[in-house]
Amino acid sequence: MKALYQKIRSLQGKNYGLYKSLADRSWDFGDFVLEFLHVQGDPYAPASRVMIKASLLMLGFPSEWGGSFERRLALSDYLYRRLSALVREKYPDRDAAVVFDTAGPEMLVRNALWVDNGELRACLQVRLPGDGRKIQAEAAAEILTMVLPDLVSAALYNSGESKKDGVEPELVEHYRVLAERKEILSQLEERGLCAFVPDGAVLPRASGLSELPMEGAVPFAAPEEMAVTLIANGREIRGMGIPKGITVISGGAFHGKSTLLQALTKSVYPHIPGDGREGIVVSESAVRVGVEDGRSVRGTDLSQFVRDLPGGISTKNFTTACASGSTSEAANLMEAMEAGSDVFLIDEDSSAVNFLIRDVRVRKLLGDDREPLIPLTDRLREIKGRSFILVAGACGDFLDLADNIIVMASYKAECARINGKNVAAGLGDGAVKVASGLPAFVEPECRDFAEYVKPLLPSLRPASAVERQVKVKISGDTLLQIGFLVSDTSKAGALVDKQQRFGAGFMLLNLCQNAASNNDANGESAKATIMERINALCEKIKNVGFRNLPQGLSREMSLPRPIDIACVLYRLRDNGR
Repeated sequence: MKALYQKIRSLQGKNYGLYKSLADRSWDFGDFVLEFLHVQGDPYAPASRVMIKASLLMLGFPSEWGGSFERRLALSDYLYRRLSALVREKYPDRDAAVVFDTAGPEMLVRNALWVDNGELRACLQVRLPGDGRKIQAEAAAEILTMVLPDLVSAALYNSGESKKDGVEPELVEHYRVLAERKEILSQLEERGLCAFVPDGAVLPRASGLSELPMEGAVPFAAPEEMAVTLIANGREIRGMGIPKGITVISGGAFHGKSTLLQALTKSVYPHIPGDGREGIVVSESAVRVGVEDGRSVRGTDLSQFVRDLPGGISTKNFTTACASGSTSEAANLMEAMEAGSDVFLIDEDSSAVNFLIRDVRVRKLLGDDREPLIPLTDRLREIKGRSFILVAGACGDFLDLADNIIVMASYKAECARINGKNVAAGLGDGAVKVASGLPAFVEPECRDFAEYVKPLLPSLRPASAVERQVKVKISGDTLLQIGFLVSDTSKAGALVDKQQRFGAGFMLLNLCQNAASNNDANGESAKATIMERINALCEKIKNVGFRNLPQGLSREMSLPRPIDIACVLYRLRDNGR
């Protein structure tokens, strides 16, 4: 620390660009090391980025917290939130000298703070002070040699060494949520379930713009017919187990149908203790499928849901820059299947009606020869080995197809049918009424990665003459830009924030740039599917974070699920097309 202080003091009143000399070496503070990842060129440029590195041993944490993925994620997320709160408390203004991002309720692998190989790495933004083009050494020294060490001391050191588990109880709770989630996920398969909602879960949010739990909300209680008791982390947990197959969630408006589906959608990621949804577990590959007017589609086989179009246009290799509502939903479902999803979450309110059902009278009027769309009701029973959870308050055709029916009444769940057996009256015999004579449903195969991205590579270049490398940017909140490529990620998978969108963008940039170099002995591109490439990179990042990814520490980013990255890839197109 003394060396850094002396170095900064020697720069007093000199040209602002000399701040860059701070990046020439690492600076030892005793318990931790400070490195400059990026030094801004002037006081008004994007803030500098610094990284703090410290061993868990020096921070006072027992060695086991650097072991399993669940412990490392729990520790990283807990310390991230603690550091974020302290930075906001000291620097509440937007133009603050030190900036550290906030986090939503999801526990994610983040490049801003991650633990691997027994070492913690935390990245912060620091605005280096200047008077015009001159260095203000005294203010800079205060930030770098006084404020930062104080933040490290208050946020990153273990303050619970004297406690029962040797760490703070809040950290133990973080780990408990992750450990129980892992055990419940393994039990879902054993029990033939696709999702689990524990008793006492709080599903409603405070508002449509908030992720905080609603105060005074009705806590969830499993209907007796669907209640299961799981044992996780040494304790019994009772809740509603949703069996594999076709499950319909019905009920009146404003009674909690979509709230339950939204909670399941959000729970593909683990949530922090106190969120209300932390005990909800659903298949990690579950995907929300809905309408997406105007999305781009490239080379997707839609023939299972869309027959050849007028004029003899085949839908086996369908491409469009602006898909219609029903076509976009068909593409979303087929691409999710291709990417390996085994649970699909569908709400009639956000779906194309003509993709979901076809009225009997319309069938008689048009017949099949004048309607290229094959509704989901005609295919649902043919799709084997995958589960559907559908919200249907008006589309009654799905009741005839459902294995299980949940009715939401005043946010309380009731069971109307379980495993094909009616519990409630008035449901009929569950006879399936669908079109006959359809060709058998054919599961999509995951495409080869190198072949799929080959047409995109010419657009994977710097977007301006002044950029030395391909940049990843976000326009608005959801339009991802990678060089000259764009992907509208507003409805892509279950991405929760900009950090995940940047994570997906930089990972796809890396995968695409390496596509040509993954060659076999004959110089031909080595064969690997889209998901094989994405899964391999995700596993690496789960182990060591983003530090080995080119530009992986250039800005805040977090790790999406592999299937979410695939959803972003399927929407990539040239910005000029």
